Amino acid sequence: MRTLAPVGPGPRRSLLRPSVALFLARRGLRESPLSTGLMIAAVAVGIGFEIPSAANLRGYRAELLTQSLSNGFGDVRVRPRRGLYIRDADGWAARLSRIPGVIEATPVVSAPASVTGKGHTSSFGLLGVEPRAAHHPYRLVSGQPLAEGDRDGILLGSSIAQRLDVGVGDDVELRIMLSAYPRLVLDDDGYGVYPMTIRGLVGFNAADSAFVTRSFLVAELGDETAASAVLLHARAHEDAQSLALAARRMAPDLEVRSWMDDSAYLRSSARAVETLGGASWLLGILAVGIPVMALLYINTLNRRRQIGLLTAMGFSRLDLFVTFLLQALFLGTAGVLLGGIVALALVRYLVAHPIFDWQGFVVRPVLALTDVGRTAGAILATTVAAGSYPAWRAARVDPSRILRGIE
Repeated sequence: MRTLAPVGPGPRRSLLRPSVALFLARRGLRESPLSTGLMIAAVAVGIGFEIPSAANLRGYRAELLTQSLSNGFGDVRVRPRRGLYIRDADGWAARLSRIPGVIEATPVVSAPASVTGKGHTSSFGLLGVEPRAAHHPYRLVSGQPLAEGDRDGILLGSSIAQRLDVGVGDDVELRIMLSAYPRLVLDDDGYGVYPMTIRGLVGFNAADSAFVTRSFLVAELGDETAASAVLLHARAHEDAQSLALAARRMAPDLEVRSWMDDSAYLRSSARAVETLGGASWLLGILAVGIPVMALLYINTLNRRRQIGLLTAMGFSRLDLFVTFLLQALFLGTAGVLLGGIVALALVRYLVAHPIFDWQGFVVRPVLALTDVGRTAGAILATTVAAGSYPAWRAARVDPSRILRGIE
């Protein structure tokens, strides 16, 4: 007696043409409009959240560095290693400005001071700056900048002005502590008193400081060539370390520090923003992948009878896998396009209505094409990857059990 081999589905050659696969994938999505809409919405929300979030974090980091470096104390700070002054500061500034990558080197001089207005007094660090320089250690919030040779004008920090209840155009009395500095004039009891007019208000990092022209301050201190520091501004903030190394070789007797070494707080803040950006990006990916995979899996379970019929008609496991994977690709593409439109509209709104605005520190989103492309590509890939497991499960369905009604 001859034994017959068992009959089973066995391996089949693929019968699915691309047009048929596209038809089946689209039909499967149309059969459940609610699930399809929810999956597209999940992808769109991921894109709509992640792109503005990344743009805001990039904008915050850019504004933080601009306020602290471009409108602050520069990318590289050169100070005296001994004593209070850099002698021949203008000469050093001219030499340091010739370092490749340095766009400006500006000398500044400092002194302890206090100001009195409307019966109130506040102490602070006074800086003498060069009005003609392109970069200053402050950002003007209101009023006018200092003019070259201005001897009775002062820029006051907004916090100091608020404490004194004064504003632009008001007259105040400035006292500068001179006793700590070697001077030509010795009959001033160690300090100078000067009537000043507030030309403007400055904010954020400079909110508790005040500024006068360097020519005025060095004349009162008795050395017109001196500076407390020379501030170097770079084309790119990330080049500060290499520029500091070049400046050390040029000025070995001076103390040279990049902003990364000189300001641990600023360095940590910049790194924290980058870390938050990475965490936000990862959460956005997970927020898309998990619900899409769950909805696709539920959709696969609801279509088991249809899968069994397709298998009985001769469709191979590869055919089914490709069909269900195409559904995930359609969902991802539609969600990315819809979410991209929402994200761009939200970014435009946030540019016009910043999420943070305080004393001249304004956080506006900075939209980078690299962020858009990376986010859209990653979420689309996540959607397809999330659909691979339901597609695999669909390909593994046993049609005989389905058709007999066991499952």
